[in-house]
Amino acid sequence: MGDSELERKLTELLDMQLVKWESVPARINELMRIKDLISSSKQQNQYKEGRKLVKALNQPTRLDILMSIDKGASCPCELEFITGLAQATVSHHLTILDDAGLISRDRKGKWTLLKSEKHTFLKTLFDL
Repeated sequence: MGDSELERKLTELLDMQLVKWESVPARINELMRIKDLISSSKQQNQYKEGRKLVKALNQPTRLDILMSIDKGASCPCELEFITGLAQATVSHHLTILDDAGLISRDRKGKWTLLKSEKHTFLKTLFDL
């Protein structure tokens, strides 16, 4: 959208009294500030982390796995038993949960021990 089209649309909104802001130039300045903020590299990193979290929580099986770990399941073999999923599928889900920072994996020889992270968040989620 070009600047003139934006200005025309904002003027129309203002004329119809559909918004609370008082001037089109001030609103455009505010929109430019927001645009600069969200395009900053720091903000992009925060969005990336947020997207990982949303992706991890946006799948019922991962929620089941996360709850199982939070309630005491400590290795992928237990999750295979609980969920009925194949080892490769459980491993895939664990990678996504780990990338989002919701679990940690500790290798002990051939064994992988699982631990839930962000306990306050999980407690709130599972106590709903």
